[in-house]
Amino acid sequence: MVNQRKNRKSLLALEISFLTLLAWVVLSSLIASQNTTVLAGSGADGPATNEPQIKTQGRFVPPEGRATNSPVVAAPVGTPNACQGFDFEGGAIQGFTVVNVSGTSLWHVTNGLCRAFLTGHSTPYTFYYGQDATCNYNTGARNASNLISPTINLAGIFPPYSVGFNYQLFVESSSSFDTTFVDISTDGGATWNPTPAVNKAGLINDNQWHNKAADISALVGAATTVRLRFRFDSVDNLVNSSTGWHVDDIVVCGQQFNFCIQDDARGDYVQINTVTGAYVTKQCSTGFVSQGTGKVTTNGSSITVTDTTPPNFNTITVNTSSHVGSAAIRVRQGLKIVAYNINDSNTQNNTCVCP
Repeated sequence: MVNQRKNRKSLLALEISFLTLLAWVVLSSLIASQNTTVLAGSGADGPATNEPQIKTQGRFVPPEGRATNSPVVAAPVGTPNACQGFDFEGGAIQGFTVVNVSGTSLWHVTNGLCRAFLTGHSTPYTFYYGQDATCNYNTGARNASNLISPTINLAGIFPPYSVGFNYQLFVESSSSFDTTFVDISTDGGATWNPTPAVNKAGLINDNQWHNKAADISALVGAATTVRLRFRFDSVDNLVNSSTGWHVDDIVVCGQQFNFCIQDDARGDYVQINTVTGAYVTKQCSTGFVSQGTGKVTTNGSSITVTDTTPPNFNTITVNTSSHVGSAAIRVRQGLKIVAYNINDSNTQNNTCVCP
């Protein structure tokens, strides 16, 4: 009986020692976890991303957001707009080129993979910075490359200028790593403006599709062409197991007209493009609208657009020095003619919106 009691006491002591050791291990793990962050990438629809990455505090991918009803076409700045766009449908690269900077070049057109199947852009094709097989940009090393647009002609369109695009971004949150920029060149890509049009701070980094529009008038200045550069750099080989960057429905927009002539008394107006001769006019009292393209004649500071193509017989004049404008609108409609005159003493204070 005495031996049995001794054995029970020995077993109890062993159990207490084991539980004490187990508690110490758990406590040590909890303390260690406070100094590290464990991250698993989000491949979303392809194979699971690479193994979880354990990184120091401050190096992490933000939480995934909730899906939103993003517009399919990027919303440009200002109206009316003359836009040139790229949607990569059918897998066409539409003149875009890729310039590798470091490691594996990852920009490519993908067909519905790695969240490109989701709504919020013109599905299913996008330009994607990532790997289709893993739905991330984890190559085991730093990787960086640039996606560069063809030259976009701005002749005949006017400021304000804007760039817009639909995108999906899921990268490291730190501003120092996984850098994303949209740059502007006005000399065919020979040089790039040091001020980006868009950077990561201006994008939503949550693995969902969104739309971005930015005014680039100050970057374009008086240039007649522009090129875009979508620039991605992982900076290092850490925290690269999230989806990456999709871009689609890229547009560069300007204004279709550079002058608005509006009647001082009635508010009737005409907008003209003094490069192409395009115009649109509205009689506010009736809602009548007409448009066309006329011949442009310049005489000193006076510019005249004349359209004698049936059913139109319209003459529009603006003086760029005195800022005075006028128009004689005559448009045949069946057996009648819509006729009204526009007299504008100051073209600089117009809205081209009926009062």
